Amino acid sequence: MPVPRNGGHSNIGSSSMDNSVVIDISYMDSLVIDAATQTATVGGGIRLGPLYIELDKAGFTIISATHPTVGLSGAIASGGFGLQSRKYGVTGDWVLEAEVVTSDGSLLIANAGSHSDLFWALRGGGGGKYGIVTQWKLKLIPVWPKFTVFNINYFYNGFEEVLTNFWNWAYGSIEDLSVSFVFTNNEFNIQGHFLGGEKDLHELVDKTGLFKLSNAKAVKHDECTHLGSRAYFLDKDKTCDKIYLLNVGNSPFGPNYGDDPSLLTLQTAEITLVTEGVIEGYGAAPKQQREYVKTKSMFFAKELSVENITTIVGRAKAMPPGAHAELTAYGGILGTQPTDLTAFPHRNGVAYHLLLEVSLTGNATIDEIALNFVNTWEEDLRPLSNGRSYVGYEDEDLVNPGLSYFGGNLETLKNIDSIYDPNNIFDSGQSQQQTELPLTNEKCPYIVGGDPPGRRSSGVKINENNLNYITSILITFIILIAF
Repeated sequence: MPVPRNGGHSNIGSSSMDNSVVIDISYMDSLVIDAATQTATVGGGIRLGPLYIELDKAGFTIISATHPTVGLSGAIASGGFGLQSRKYGVTGDWVLEAEVVTSDGSLLIANAGSHSDLFWALRGGGGGKYGIVTQWKLKLIPVWPKFTVFNINYFYNGFEEVLTNFWNWAYGSIEDLSVSFVFTNNEFNIQGHFLGGEKDLHELVDKTGLFKLSNAKAVKHDECTHLGSRAYFLDKDKTCDKIYLLNVGNSPFGPNYGDDPSLLTLQTAEITLVTEGVIEGYGAAPKQQREYVKTKSMFFAKELSVENITTIVGRAKAMPPGAHAELTAYGGILGTQPTDLTAFPHRNGVAYHLLLEVSLTGNATIDEIALNFVNTWEEDLRPLSNGRSYVGYEDEDLVNPGLSYFGGNLETLKNIDSIYDPNNIFDSGQSQQQTELPLTNEKCPYIVGGDPPGRRSSGVKINENNLNYITSILITFIILIAF
């Protein structure tokens, strides 16, 4: 069966399943900006880092994920939460139209007035199931005139007090603030992006006490460029200077593996730079080595008891080396939106998203401790959540994946799928499964796990004639498979 691959960020290998034909759309990365209408027509294979750079040249941006090698199509298929989603919504909310090759080889235009059911499903309904998107039309946002990025570091002995204050405050804060509580087993910090100046940010946060608790040390930057503020969240040194981290090239075969794609450990390879498809004038991202990770995604309502907070703190302190978690505030405009606005359901009623990432080696014996911790995390924290998970972090352990990812939107998605893919030509991985079903034990070495800045990504140099040519080949290919 044909399986499309965009950013290659499926942690369980949905874009390289056994007995499948991988259709990598990396080179379908055209970009045409219409400044007058503040729209862009974008190839389905483009990735976020190069897209951010090219849009910034024209004074625009979009709302989407932080990591530059995430594919735009994958982000939209997952919903697309990112910086300033609390103010603007998710990536899918800014899509105006999609050009889609469906399972019978038809080339459809899906928008609010044509194939509106398909248009709804493509925005948050999971990747690789309803068709292959060859082109998106997006509504753009002018680059923000003023913003501040910040990081607050703490002593670990104040973990529970700071987490409690954060939990009680962040969800209900003003929508101009994007903020996360990031932690490991021995350190934690609060980091964020604010649409305003440093003085206004200080006044906003200071009254919560978060600048004073646990020997807080805050660093704030209001002089960053737009691209610098995005690179800030990729830079371990928390500067705005390393814009090159966004410039990740266009190789479909994983520039993050250095010169040896067979490397299977987390050891640091010799640093070399991406060369294929980098955008001139912005430097080049370093190649980074492949990662194995296990993830857990959970959404929470606003209310948590003291006992619930204590449980989270206990699990945090037991995290194995290399593991980290991020508690990200939702709310804002998302809290005012119905759960069926698009297929992405995590809106009204959701206060926080909690992501756990645990590093693995691929060696079952070595990984046993880490996996046992993941199981305990699931057992202890899932009952405190609303039972939902983000489809962008697929989880093989979920008993009912489809319901976890889409909630009340699942049955509508299944009906839409039956219309546009009645013979199940495309496989959604686990997105519409209602029971647990492992996908494969042999995952493609180029796409397993993790979100390092150097992961596979695409430039924007392909022209419209080439895009049309590739689309024609894709249609022919799918027709041959289908019939």
